[in-house]
Amino acid sequence: MKKKLKKFTKKKHKISKSINKLKSKINLKEKKLDKINVKLASVEKKIAEKKAKKIAKKKTNQNQASVNN
Repeated sequence: MKKKLKKFTKKKHKISKSINKLKSKINLKEKKLDKINVKLASVEKKIAEKKAKKIAKKKTNQNQASVNN
């Protein structure tokens, strides 16, 4: 009976250990994804700012042309 209990506890310990390893891998992958999402957001922000500057520049150029005429 004691041997069976010991084997069972060893199996349980191995299983819990492997589950913990998988959880840590998942956490690392989530952290990487978060970093990638932050980088993407910053790139999107830069692109949006450039587009806004271009649009503002076009509007100012159009206004100056109408004033000259």
